[in-house]
Amino acid sequence: MSILQAHRPKRSTYQRGVVACRKCGNQIHVHKLKALPDEFSVRCSGCGDRGLYLKRAVTVEELPERRKKPRK
Repeated sequence: MSILQAHRPKRSTYQRGVVACRKCGNQIHVHKLKALPDEFSVRCSGCGDRGLYLKRAVTVEELPERRKKPRK
């Protein structure tokens, strides 16, 4: 059984950033981490508040790829 698991291809993953909303605490997802400036503005999908966040406040999540085609 262990021989079969060794030949399985590794699933590709992608990274996304997460910041917490200042007003309601909801998670805000940021997908383009490399192009992110030191300060950026995003809108919360829960309460609609737009806030300025620092790049160092972003936590990175690594998730399994769900697309059939690779990301560019």
